Amino acid sequence: MKKMFAIIAFSLFMLIGTSNVSAASTENFIIKVELKNNLGPSNTYKFTPKGQSVLKEDANIVFTKDRTYTLSIVNSKIRIMDGNQVIKDGLSTVSIIPETYTKENFVLLNNTKNTINRPHMGTIEFQLKMESNLLQLQPVNHIGFEDYLKGVVPGEMYASWGVSGGMEALKTQAVAARSYVFALMNGDANKVINDTTFYQVYAGFIWDPISPSWDSYYKYSTQAVDETKGEIMTYTKSNGTKGFVEGLYSSSNGGQTELPQQYWSNSLPYIKSSKVDTFDTVKWPTALIFKKQQLASLDYTTPEKWWSTTNEQNLDIKLVNANSQKAFTSLKNRMLSDLKKVDPTISSIKIESINSVGTQKYDNTGKVKQFNLNVNYLEEKEDINGDSIYTMELGTQSKTLAGEDRFETSVEIAKEGWKTKPQTVVIGRGDIPVDALAGTVLASKNDAPMLLTRTNALPETVTNYLKTSVTAGAKVYILGGTGAISTEVENQIKALGFQVKRLEGISRTETSIAIAEEIGKSNKVFFATGNSESSDALSISAYAARNGNPIIIQNGAKVITSTFNYLNKYGVGQVDLIGGTYAVPQEVATELTSKGYKVDRVAGTGRVETSIAINKKYPMGTDTLVIGNAYNFVDALSGAVLSAKNNASILLLNSSLEVAHKDYLKTITRPKTVYYLGGNYVVSKELKYELAPYVGGVLQSQKYTLSLTGSQLRSVLGSSVLRSTDFDTYISTGQFELNGTGYGHGIGMSQHGAYARSKAGHKYDAILEFYYDGIKIEQAMNNTK
Repeated sequence: MKKMFAIIAFSLFMLIGTSNVSAASTENFIIKVELKNNLGPSNTYKFTPKGQSVLKEDANIVFTKDRTYTLSIVNSKIRIMDGNQVIKDGLSTVSIIPETYTKENFVLLNNTKNTINRPHMGTIEFQLKMESNLLQLQPVNHIGFEDYLKGVVPGEMYASWGVSGGMEALKTQAVAARSYVFALMNGDANKVINDTTFYQVYAGFIWDPISPSWDSYYKYSTQAVDETKGEIMTYTKSNGTKGFVEGLYSSSNGGQTELPQQYWSNSLPYIKSSKVDTFDTVKWPTALIFKKQQLASLDYTTPEKWWSTTNEQNLDIKLVNANSQKAFTSLKNRMLSDLKKVDPTISSIKIESINSVGTQKYDNTGKVKQFNLNVNYLEEKEDINGDSIYTMELGTQSKTLAGEDRFETSVEIAKEGWKTKPQTVVIGRGDIPVDALAGTVLASKNDAPMLLTRTNALPETVTNYLKTSVTAGAKVYILGGTGAISTEVENQIKALGFQVKRLEGISRTETSIAIAEEIGKSNKVFFATGNSESSDALSISAYAARNGNPIIIQNGAKVITSTFNYLNKYGVGQVDLIGGTYAVPQEVATELTSKGYKVDRVAGTGRVETSIAINKKYPMGTDTLVIGNAYNFVDALSGAVLSAKNNASILLLNSSLEVAHKDYLKTITRPKTVYYLGGNYVVSKELKYELAPYVGGVLQSQKYTLSLTGSQLRSVLGSSVLRSTDFDTYISTGQFELNGTGYGHGIGMSQHGAYARSKAGHKYDAILEFYYDGIKIEQAMNNTK
């Protein structure tokens, strides 16, 4: 029993006759009990009368002894079936009444969810109730007061204690339970209670040898009820009138009784002070353990990779016991509930670490008054489209686009950028990037992803993407001659049903011109080196692609005729050279200038510096930033098209940041999204963390303190997990521990304390007088009108 109820003003405790009751005294009181503990709501029920019973709703229907009947819901009404025959339909309630109220006339109930038949005496009334938006059958047992108690005492206290000196404890339990329900129902005799710990555990008709659930120990609990028949506890109110004691009790108080106003809020005049209970020595069987570090080393820049598959340490059964798992889960859920009240978009959290566990205690009892849990946590949220986002440093979302190799990386980039099936695809060589670099502008113009391939075989991941994610019959551009991408690869693509167009020339420059011809007219072009080791062209490719400016590959110090032919054909007036004079010699600039072209150059002292210089000179949008590796840049090839699609600059960096790089990062506008191109080997976790103060993109660790009263903590964790509020906290290596004494709220009678007192020779009235102040034990019948 766990909940305290206000005592209702004294009035007549009514007798409710639901069958032919001939007994006297408190046996005439009828208790209505919803059977929820072992039975509960169900859409079907079976019942088997063990004596003669009738249907209250139709007295012409008599139920045959030992015959099983079925109840079901049809058209929102109750149907009674005898085998395959409908014997009554369209009922709002079904009440099975024994012709004579005796223990022989019990009924077996089965909700068809299991094979156990539950025996119950008295009337069984089936009601229709909505449970979880479903119409269900709920049985209510109308049972005599004393017979109800015979089912409560063994449900609340071990009947076997009667063998080992505990008979007085069982009597104590009988009087406390009788007092509790008498006080509860005084003035409200029609009140319906249930058979759970919310009121008192009622086990039904188990207490007599004719019951199929009989145990020989139950004779002691039945004896205790019989020997205290009708007895309740009363007290004198401050105005001199009589009051009824709500016989609150718990399994164990841990050696110190609790005050109701400290555990709940209301005081009780018959529990005036906290007392040391030397007879109650119950200790917790195991401690609750909370690991300090809850998450192992993870990449906080890629939460989408591990969020749904990685749990905290306290959810690992190899590290903590089951109750510690449950306690952690309950506290985490309570935190999430509290956080969602402030920000409803939060969908889940991870506890990163538990920083401290603290308590404040009552001076008079030593029990916990306040519990404080301080943690670091991480957040997952849901955006307006229902997609997962994470609370990141500086508010920037980050995403790492990577596969097992550069070919799979190109597929991952394509999946990110093209949520619907593209109608065009561009495929470049994956080992030497020059042709693909020139092709980024073509891909952007056609809103096409850039995929990479081996020279002689189409990678399986690319093949699968083409099959499943590209419009059937789409156009596929192949960049370079058969020495770059073989005829075998071309045939593989054709075999998939795609239209293939190869753009090639006799050199890298000629191939870039063929690509430029396919792009068409532009007032500006970029010249970049044909050196496959140079990343210069990659940094400009996003800007060039976004603006439709072809990239011409320039080899050596002289511009070839084919290049000039293209420039003249399309009336190009501006040529910007990418990289220093080692990449694109000064002679090229001189020759272009002499022929009337406006020439500009952008360069830095190294690859990273050139990338920074390009981003400064050719700014793009600031909402998105794409980051790759200047020294391992092939993975970033496909990302150039994604960058152009998002109007985002590509910034190529080394494995660590130098001072000049940090100075540049301080000047940029903080992006909303950061894409990292390539796996940890290409763009390391360490680099991402180093970038976090400038561009964000790392999970933000936040602090939260959960504060609960002792009783709130038991409610959140569950009374079987946190056995009492009488506990201490301990710090050991890598973890916090909660360990204590007692089991239950500790208010009123302690069942274990009563048992120990009984074994020591105390009588039940003396035991009750210890736990309840200023009481009298008298007959309930003397207190009804």
